Amino acid sequence: MASIYDTVLSWNGANTYSKYNIVLGSNSKYYYSIIDSNFNQNPITTANLQVKWDGYISLNSVLYPNFWWKPSYGSDFLNSPRIKINQFGNGYQQRIQESINNNLKQIGLNFENRSELETVSILHFLQERNSKESFVYNLPTIYSKPNTKTMFTCPTWTVQPVSYNLYNIKVEFSEVAE
Repeated sequence: MASIYDTVLSWNGANTYSKYNIVLGSNSKYYYSIIDSNFNQNPITTANLQVKWDGYISLNSVLYPNFWWKPSYGSDFLNSPRIKINQFGNGYQQRIQESINNNLKQIGLNFENRSELETVSILHFLQERNSKESFVYNLPTIYSKPNTKTMFTCPTWTVQPVSYNLYNIKVEFSEVAE
């Protein structure tokens, strides 16, 4: 597999980029082409984000890292609300939520049979965040929160070579309170 850093190009309006190409913009941020034949479309232009380029999303004129790759089916969403239990006589209990953000999501996503280029772009994004910088991930509708961005970190990920030019990736996302 190609190194996740050997494949990074500096953006040049004269070049044509393929889907999943990684480009370093003039603002020192990394962008990922989401279409083939991406020619002369500057990634740092807000109008081109989520149309021709991704890696960042503009919300209220602030750029947030954006995990945009679509997982395979079979992902896991763990809900584990934190509560405090006060035990009283006769078996009675009082249960109260532990904090204001007591039910942050844990998500296990699978990306199966992905090309080397897509695998490299996913790994590059995760490595750049290095589990310390949070990013936006759009949850499925049943878990989405209206009018809010949901931020995550990715503390662990694994890659499994399947065959020539095919890889499986497993990621664990942890929701963070922002």
